[in-house]
Amino acid sequence: MATKKSQSKPKVADNPAFRGFLNIQLNDEDKRIIKANEFSDSDFVSFMDKKIDEGYKFTFSYDDYNHCYMVIGTTSIKESPDYGILLSGKGSTLAKSLKQWLYIVDRLIDGQSWTELLLRKESQEIDD
Repeated sequence: MATKKSQSKPKVADNPAFRGFLNIQLNDEDKRIIKANEFSDSDFVSFMDKKIDEGYKFTFSYDDYNHCYMVIGTTSIKESPDYGILLSGKGSTLAKSLKQWLYIVDRLIDGQSWTELLLRKESQEIDD
């Protein structure tokens, strides 16, 4: 009798311990690029499958205050140094919110540690 090979998958948690939101600002050029990118239904499904397989967890909702759809993504792998850090994307449709999230992750964060980005403090000039 053939035995089924089990693939080792990372441990996935149901509710990551909240550590904070990444605050990634989009400039006008970023917004133009995001808007120009095509994102079909099959792209949406393919991206979701890939990111879920990588251990990401997503929550989709409608933001009544800002009148837009929002996706919040985070890693659900407890051993990840970025566990509990959330990143949001917003748009007029669910697909557009995910398209923004993908742009931020792939183009603006581009492999950087979410923890380091969360802890980075911008020095602000204070006029006393």
